[in-house]
Amino acid sequence: MKIVACYNCKSDKSTFFASENGYTLVKCNTCGLLYVNPRPNDEEIKQAHKTGRHRGETTFKVTGHYSPQRASKLLKILTQFFEKELQADYQSWLDIGCGHGELLFALSKVSNGKLIVKGLEPNIDKQKSARQKGLDVSDFDLNQHVDEYDFISLLNVYSHLPDPVEFFESIKKNLKTGGKLFIETGDTANFAPGIHFRPLYLPDHLSFGTEKIVVDILKRSGFEIVEIRKYPMLSSDLYTIAKEIIKLFWPHKRSSIRYLLNQQLYAEADMFILAQRL
Repeated sequence: MKIVACYNCKSDKSTFFASENGYTLVKCNTCGLLYVNPRPNDEEIKQAHKTGRHRGETTFKVTGHYSPQRASKLLKILTQFFEKELQADYQSWLDIGCGHGELLFALSKVSNGKLIVKGLEPNIDKQKSARQKGLDVSDFDLNQHVDEYDFISLLNVYSHLPDPVEFFESIKKNLKTGGKLFIETGDTANFAPGIHFRPLYLPDHLSFGTEKIVVDILKRSGFEIVEIRKYPMLSSDLYTIAKEIIKLFWPHKRSSIRYLLNQQLYAEADMFILAQRL
């Protein structure tokens, strides 16, 4: 276990926020970041990302499976952000933490196949799942990676990073000057403990931020904010509603139906940020 300070403002003053699975989530007294402290050491985090298994009082696996609903949602969001921008020839896109490849699939659709897309995924099972769909997905060391891209994305990756400040600084070398960084993460650190999304999935999630925190970090790292859009954390389509109702009666499953029933509160919890490297 490793004791850490707030990676955003460097303060070591914090207040208890919640506990789960043998881990404690604290709130920074200065900037409001929620972060796990103490947290697993760096090597344990790295191995958990490869296997999808996270240890605590219980061990859980977060590999999941390919979601056509997720791919469909991302296709609509990409169209809103980029319109025809992705249909130019010879552009490249790296999706870091690409999972089962939902974004890569959506990118191929919105660009009419003109975009060269590549995925980086440490989870072995997710790699295999994406490759079976014909997607270019592998695992490699970003610190040693020298290729440059027109676009880099991190969807639902931010909260898994031990130090996002250091990470954003390190990937600038892989983004062309004027290139775009596309991020999805939750805008949830301002929620009170009683209304924050549960389970927290500690220690898979290492921190939870806000729009201000993430934007400030990006600006300090040499990025200009182009656009921010927010969406409900959960879709209210009939498929999702039915799935969450079934989970109410499914042993060892936790339903998110209460979040669906209070959509107004969580209407802007899923945050997408488009930034440009200066």
